[in-house]
This record gives sequence, C-alpha cells and structure tokens, in this order.
Amino acid sequence: MILIVGASGRLGSVVVQHVLARGVSVRAMTRNPPGLAHLQQQGVEIVSGDLRDPVSLASACQGVEQVLAAAHALDGRGDNNPQTVDDIGNRHLIDAAKAAGVRHFIFVSVQGASPDSPLEFFRIKYRTEEYLRASGLNYTILRPGAYMELWAQLIGQPIREQGKATIFGRGNNPINFVSVEDVARFVSIALDEARAHNTVIEVGGPENLTMNQVAEIFERASG
Repeated sequence: MILIVGASGRLGSVVVQHVLARGVSVRAMTRNPPGLAHLQQQGVEIVSGDLRDPVSLASACQGVEQVLAAAHALDGRGDNNPQTVDDIGNRHLIDAAKAAGVRHFIFVSVQGASPDSPLEFFRIKYRTEEYLRASGLNYTILRPGAYMELWAQLIGQPIREQGKATIFGRGNNPINFVSVEDVARFVSIALDEARAHNTVIEVGGPENLTMNQVAEIFERASG
C-alpha cells in the first residue's frame, strides 16, 4: 500500500490516478476527508491526518510500504505555514514512517533547494532532505521546477478573463517550468524502480521562461 500525503493537491491528485490505474492500493491522508469522497468511490482508503499532529501520522503510516510526501503550506495561514508543515511536520512524518517500518519514502522538494538559498521555503525543503537522508529510510528526493499549470492559472487566467495580470518584481528572471504530469511520471518511476532509491532527481521542463514571457504567450494565445 502507498500512503499519499497531499492527495488533494496539484501533484498528489495526479499521482493517485496513476497509481490506481496500475491496480495498487492507495491510502490518502487529508485534513478534510469529505473533500476526497470522490477518491473513496474509486477505492482509495481515506484517513484523517495532519502534518502538525504526530499521533495522526503514526496511525496513517501503519501497514504502508511506501510514502509520498507531496503536501506543502507555502500559501498557508496562521499555524498552517512552512515552519509547522514543511519543516516540523515533514520531520514528524519521516519519524512516523520509520517507526512503522515503511520501506521507501518519496519526498517532493523543490528545484533550487539549498542551505543558503535566499528563499526560506527552499532552505526548509533542504533541511527536510537532510533529515530524510539521515533517517536510515530508503528515500527518493524529487526536485521539480515550477509547476506550469499553477502559473498558467495565476498569470494566464487573469489575462484571458480581464486582459491583465499581476507580475511580482520585474518579471525578467528566467524560471524553469515543468508539467505536473511529468513530475507524476517520475513519482511512478520512484515507486517502481529500486534504482531510484537513495537518489536525488531534478525534474525540469524543456526551457526557461521569464514571467513576462509567460504573460506574452497568453497574450498571443488569447488575442
């Protein structure tokens, strides 16, 4: 059985479908079980859990062979934030997985994660990578670029609907974009291939684009 933490998210929801298509048992952990009722109808076991609640994590990991940690709180509010979820919460999840005898832990980090990144979120992701490496678990760390589907929604949708979009900063820094579907394929490889164990895999797209270029693409496409 595979436990997916973040099954309602952009990546987790795609991975669920990939895994189900292969006939593998899936357990999805969520803070809002009714929100995943549609997955329960597809045969997914839904469990209530919160990365900020270690007791719930211990229960969710019982009887699981592999864990995919794909949840984040980059845009969270209050006590649902990168420190409580991506940092402390993921460490609790790693501890729970080890205690439950999980044989493989897949962690979705971020392209550019490093101890001296100017972005705190990227530094947190790197600290979690280091904690996972030191845990003794078999692991796969995926470092995807920016999800193109997310930025298509944030930049493209306002242009199509209102003729304008907000770009933070100058918009001239090149960014590597990748499709969530492509990242999900690498998750599938990590789930199936022992040679992906104890590796860090950078998952990028075919080209770098600035936010201004992304806006120009949607301008042309929408007229």
